[in-house]
Amino acid sequence: MPNPRALFLALGLIALAPAAHAAPHDWAILQHDGSVVAVPRDVFAADAGEGTPKGRMLSTPDGRAHLHVFTVRNERGESPGAFLARVFPRERTRLSYDRVARNFFAVSQPSEALILYRRCNFVRADIHCVDLQYPRGEKRAFDGIVTRISLSLRPR
Repeated sequence: MPNPRALFLALGLIALAPAAHAAPHDWAILQHDGSVVAVPRDVFAADAGEGTPKGRMLSTPDGRAHLHVFTVRNERGESPGAFLARVFPRERTRLSYDRVARNFFAVSQPSEALILYRRCNFVRADIHCVDLQYPRGEKRAFDGIVTRISLSLRPR
C-alpha cells in the first residue's frame, strides 16, 4: 500500500507543475487612435498591417492568431444593444458569449477552426474596439490573454 503522505506530496507537485511551466507574458501598452490596451508582446509580436476598419493589427509570428485594435465613430449615436441588434440581427444565437452593458458589449463567436472575440467600449461619440481571432484548439491557452486584453481596453 502506498504511503498516504508520499501520495499527497506527489499529487501536490503534479498540481503545481503547470503553474511552474506557465511563462508570464511580456505585457505592454498599445495606444492607437484614441484607444489604449494591454497587449502581450511575446504573443502578438508581428505587425499585421492596418485592418478593416482602419486600425492597428498584430499577429503571432506564425500568423495563427490576430489582434485588431480600432476606433470608429458612433455616427448613429447607438447604444451597445442597438448596435448589436443592427450588426447581428439574426445571428446572435451563433454567439457563445454575448454580454451587453450600458457602455460596452463583448461577444464571442466560434467557427469550426477559429474563435472571434470582440469587445467594444462606447465612449461619447466613439466606439473603441478590440478583435481577437485565435485557433479554437488553443482556447484554454488564450482565455487569460483575451480576458486581460478585454478588461484593459480604455479610451486615451
